[in-house]
Amino acid sequence: MKKIVFLFTIALLVISCGKKNSESSYIPKDAAGVMYVNLGSLAAKSQNVDFKDLHISKMIEQSAPRKMKAFLEEQMTAENINAAFRKEFLLGFMVAEGRAGYGGLIIPIKDAASFEKMIMPMLQDLPRAEKQENVGKNDAFTVYSSRDMAIGWNNETALIVAGSRYPDQDLIDLTKMEASENIYATNYYKSFFDTSMDMGMHVSSTPLKEMGDAMASMFTGKNSIELGDNNFAYYGNFEDDRILTKATLKLNKDIKSLTGYESWAAKGYESDLLNVLPSNPAMVFKVSLDPTALYKHFESLQDNELIPEMFRTGLKTNLQRTNKEMKREIGMTMEDITGLFDGSMMLAVTEGITKKDSIRDYYSDDEEYQVFETKIPYMYGAVAIKDMDKFETLVNKAMEMKRPENTKGKNYYELDDNVFVMLKDNVLFITNDESKADEVYNNGKLAANLSSFEHKSKLDNSIYMYMSENAYKMFSDMANSMNPYASMYGNNDTMSTTYEKYGEFFGDTHFIMNADGMETFTYTKGDGNSLERTIDYMDAALEETMKMMSRY
Repeated sequence: MKKIVFLFTIALLVISCGKKNSESSYIPKDAAGVMYVNLGSLAAKSQNVDFKDLHISKMIEQSAPRKMKAFLEEQMTAENINAAFRKEFLLGFMVAEGRAGYGGLIIPIKDAASFEKMIMPMLQDLPRAEKQENVGKNDAFTVYSSRDMAIGWNNETALIVAGSRYPDQDLIDLTKMEASENIYATNYYKSFFDTSMDMGMHVSSTPLKEMGDAMASMFTGKNSIELGDNNFAYYGNFEDDRILTKATLKLNKDIKSLTGYESWAAKGYESDLLNVLPSNPAMVFKVSLDPTALYKHFESLQDNELIPEMFRTGLKTNLQRTNKEMKREIGMTMEDITGLFDGSMMLAVTEGITKKDSIRDYYSDDEEYQVFETKIPYMYGAVAIKDMDKFETLVNKAMEMKRPENTKGKNYYELDDNVFVMLKDNVLFITNDESKADEVYNNGKLAANLSSFEHKSKLDNSIYMYMSENAYKMFSDMANSMNPYASMYGNNDTMSTTYEKYGEFFGDTHFIMNADGMETFTYTKGDGNSLERTIDYMDAALEETMKMMSRY
């Protein structure tokens, strides 16, 4: 396995832009997972990085075994790398077979002689390696194999197979596949492979269908569940000033009928929510859904014949009992309650208060105490209400059952642990910031609120999360304050420094999700594109880790 990772590292050093994916024909169509890395685009984006000056290179130089050092110095030269590798895509795949399976790596090379010359020192160290020549398609492949893995190549492509019982034979079989047997025979691969992205990964349930069908037959209802044709795709791309990732999930009709997300996932939001949330938050989280549609979907499962009758009967009985009891207790059914909500809700977090406390030093014989700071962020939650009159009745009944610590005004309560709950206009407002709660109660909104949020347009998505560059440091401080002894003895120093470093290299992060997929993007700061800044950050973080390790 170490040698596979090592060859992967070699391939990552290829320089140029990849434009082809002809090597995909070596991937079997029953691969459950497939990935690609655009070595060319990554190398072009990192051409200003001196990899020899990175701390990972220095660490390998200091601690790598003697043979690996020799390999790096003698074989991993720019001349050898450029001579050995074609400048296209690195491909990987995973095949599931019964309870086991195997993985494969496909590397485009320039010619067999240059590649063999480069990796021969490694092959000579392969335990009990066997060499086969003139095998595979057109008798053009040379294969070295051990019990655990096999490496083979012709004049254009190198293949690695590991994890199977017979890796050499599996590798040879891959080279002999007909067009109907490789990944191009699927209905998803061509559309998945996006050459504009630096990397991509695809997972399909279709190859696992036979194994899944046997298991599902024990748990399904009158109709068996179709487990095939569910596809998840994930992509990553380093742009000039941001790191972009995106994903899509395409489910078959049976799985869709069980999740029902297309019916209850909503967009938009009640704009009044912005009036009670503070400006300049460190984090904003927003969700929109259709509560009534979600309940109706849940209710419809009792008639979904994909579910075993026993479970459907139990669901029906429990729903009837719950609705009957709720109607008696509060005069509303579950569907009535879902109808009270608009379906949009938001959460905002800002830097909060700092409290001082003290802890005793365990390693001191004296009664020595150290003062530490507890940092508690302010949190503000807002939920849009559709029918405030009925919701007010519901809240009043809840307060009768659990009396608040203090009633500060009409529909304004202080609960345990410094939590304030309020009904104002068409909003349920919850916070641990008493001054802001008082301001909303007295004025109906905050003077400095979120209505002018810079990223307001992104709130129209079903789920949206914004995190400022300060959010990670804020949450780190909060975590450290909850474990003061770790901070006292320096156990959290590396984490704190890492978060501080993060703020030097990265800015805002945005997460967006809708029924058809999701995407995230994180902005970078400083000179260089987002890949260069990511490498710089990882190098700085590794340097801090090495400093910490040197102290022990």
